[in-house]
Amino acid sequence: MDGGFGGDREKQRRGRAGESAAAGYLVAHGYEILATNVRCARWELDMIARHGEILVFVEVRSRSTLQYGCPSETVNHRKQQHIARAASLWLRGRQAICPIRFDVIAVTWRAGRASCRHFPDAFRSPL
Repeated sequence: MDGGFGGDREKQRRGRAGESAAAGYLVAHGYEILATNVRCARWELDMIARHGEILVFVEVRSRSTLQYGCPSETVNHRKQQHIARAASLWLRGRQAICPIRFDVIAVTWRAGRASCRHFPDAFRSPL
């Protein structure tokens, strides 16, 4: 039973489509996508991008409806910790001497089309 949120395959398909829409949005706004779906230990970074001199770790959240709130609201303190830990692991051993930030992109679907809402500098590293 899926509680009305769609099956696992549908959620995965929508998640991948949301990440693709978010990447397109970022590129259209001058970002360079460096990596997607990066595994770091037991955590995952949805996207790593560069915007000018800033290295940006992007969390993408998708929902088919706003009935339960904006997708960005699901990036709670615990999720922020996971993202920050993964980013720290990714940065370890790299000589990335540049500012970093954490962004969130909320993707909602209307009539099969993605709508992206970008939250630059959505949170500071809680570590």
